[in-house]
Amino acid sequence: SKMKKILSVFLACVLLVGCICTLASCGKSLSGAYEAEVELFGQSASTTYDFSGKKVEIITKTKLLGNINTETVKGTYEIAEADGELEITITTEKDGEEVSNTYTLEEGDGYIKIAGIQYNKVD
Repeated sequence: SKMKKILSVFLACVLLVGCICTLASCGKSLSGAYEAEVELFGQSASTTYDFSGKKVEIITKTKLLGNINTETVKGTYEIAEADGELEITITTEKDGEEVSNTYTLEEGDGYIKIAGIQYNKVD
């Protein structure tokens, strides 16, 4: 049946991904959304990092003159340990070019800190 075939293909993919992760000794990963609110020039803005697997969506909402402007940037991320400190490297694409930035990362109970800015878990 079609359903069985889809299921077996899906399971094969899951197993394959699992094997790849084991080989690459899957680094740490984050999941869920974390948000920080900031004041910019008297205007409120929020940045949300939404982690899923190795992907991240960075959603920035700025409120300007009553209008809410939402910008979403999609990318991938990697977490590495350097000198006992965690680092997160976020790779996004801008105008067809890949841009990678590395920041310090700190994980706490219900929050993360990227480059010293605290983002609280959104649920």
